[in-house]
Amino acid sequence: MIVAIAGATGLTGSYCLDFLLLQIKITKVIAIGRKSTGIKNPKLEEVILIDNQLTSKVVADAFICCLGTTIKKAGSKEAFKEVDFELPVYLAKNLYENGCKISAVISAMGADENSVFFYNQVKGKMEIAMQNIGFESLSIFRPSIIDGKRKEKRFGEKVGLAIIKIISPLFVGSLKNYRPIHAKIIGRAIMAVTLIKKPGITIYLSDEIKKI
Repeated sequence: MIVAIAGATGLTGSYCLDFLLLQIKITKVIAIGRKSTGIKNPKLEEVILIDNQLTSKVVADAFICCLGTTIKKAGSKEAFKEVDFELPVYLAKNLYENGCKISAVISAMGADENSVFFYNQVKGKMEIAMQNIGFESLSIFRPSIIDGKRKEKRFGEKVGLAIIKIISPLFVGSLKNYRPIHAKIIGRAIMAVTLIKKPGITIYLSDEIKKI
C-alpha cells in the first residue's frame, strides 16, 4: 500500500509519518509539503510544493491530510484559508484524479460551514469539499485541543490546554470529547483507519479517536 501524507512536519503529522513508516503493510510513504521532513528512510519519498502547487505527479492508494495552522501564524484570514481549505482540497482532488480511493483528514471539533466562528466555518467548508470529491473511504477527524510539544509557540493554546487539563476530569459522557487529546494518539488512529479502509464517510470525535 502506498500512502501520501501532507503536513508531515507538523505536530500530529510527524507522529503519523513515524507510524506509517513502521507499518509493514505500507510499502511507500510520499510526504507532500513545502519543506523536507529531514527523515532518511528507504520507504520515504518527498514531494516539495512550490507556491502550494505539486511539482510532480503523485500516485497513491491513500491520502492523509494533517495540514493545519492558526490565523495568527498564517498572518491573515486569507492565508489561513489557503492552508486549511484550499491546499487540502487541491491535494485531495489531485490524488483522487490519479486513482486514490482512500482519504483521512484532520478537521476540528465544531467544524461547521455556518458557524459564526471563522476557524470552524473554514473547517466545515473543507469537510464538505472533501466529501464531494468521491473517495470510497473518507475519515474525518474532529479532535478537541491537541496536546503535544510544538515547534512553534502558541501561547493562547498553551493557556487553554493547561486550564482544560485541570477541569477535564469533570467531563463525562459526551463531554469526554472535549478532553485534550495527544497528537500521538491522533497520528496512530489516522494510520489505523487508513488501513481499515472503512467504506463511506466516517466522522471521529476525540473519545472515538482514543478508542481507535
